[in-house]
Parts: sequence; structure tokens; C-alpha cells
Amino acid sequence: MESTRAKIITAAVRCFRNNPSDTLEKVAEEAGVSRRTLHRYFENREDLIESCKNEMLVSCNKAMILAYESDPGPIKKIRNMLFAAIEQGANYAFVKRIYERSNFSDLEMKKEFESDDVKSKWFNLIKELQKAERINPELTIPWIFNLFGSIIETAIYAVESGDVAKNDSRNFAWISFKGAIGLKE
Repeated sequence: MESTRAKIITAAVRCFRNNPSDTLEKVAEEAGVSRRTLHRYFENREDLIESCKNEMLVSCNKAMILAYESDPGPIKKIRNMLFAAIEQGANYAFVKRIYERSNFSDLEMKKEFESDDVKSKWFNLIKELQKAERINPELTIPWIFNLFGSIIETAIYAVESGDVAKNDSRNFAWISFKGAIGLKE
């Protein structure tokens, strides 16, 4: 059974995904709890949004690991990770709009590439494909990293605006990403 705290976070994600300015009253109503109960778990809106962000990070990490492990080939791993990021990003786009994306230099300073995490796996795949000369060697990993994030954002916004069908967005994102980095399949 889902805890009250988890129910509130799930309700907040649903509310804020559709309307980032929804009130805490709306979130409490969606969760089936009183505003007072909501405040037992979350001090204020910022606290609730921070919890949504943390939930997003856990959820995205799980999805990206599954995508990474879904195929032995590095190109299919990258493609599946792109698709997973688009799917997760669509659910949590409101969080992305609130918080700035980490840039490559910040990640490098935190030594995040050295640990066995999703970003590390992704970077290692890109390095592997560059060594095998399957990606344009003139492109730097920071450029490819930012491009990957931009393709994800573009896919999400194109679907949200109604300009592109959800099923088409994944295919368009993959075509755009592999073309932009000169990926040889």
C-alpha cells in the first residue's frame, strides 16, 4: 500500500505536470488528503517540489539503468536511454523547468563521471563510440551531452504543444540525435 507521503508526491506530479501553478489545495484534493495532512509531510510548496525532484531522479535513474541494460550494443543502449529519458522527462518536465540543468563542467567538478552511475555509463558509451570512430570525432563529449538534453527537451515540448504525435517524437528524436553527432550505425 502506498504511503500517504508517496500519494501526495504522486498527486503533486500529476497536478504540476498539467498545471505547474496548481495550488497545494489542489494537490491535497488530488491525493485524497486534507491540506493539514499535506503539511504534516511537506512544510511548503518548495519542500513538496523538492520531493518531486528527488522522486524524479530516482525514477529516471531506474528507467535509464533498465534502458542501458536492455541491449548489449552501445548504439542501442544510447537509443534506449534517449527514449527512457524522453518518457521520464515528459512526466517530470515541470521539475526541469523549475531547476536548471547541470552543465558538463559542474558534473566534471563533482567527479560524477568516476562513479558507477547512469551518467558515467552514458559518457562511457559515447567515449566507446568515439574510439570506434562511430561518432564524429570533432564533437566533444560536453557538446554531445548538451545536445542529448536538448533533443529530449525538444521531443517533450513538441508533444506537449501538440505539434508532434507522441509515437513520432521518439523516432524524430533518434533521427535528430544520431544525425547531429554523425553516428554510423
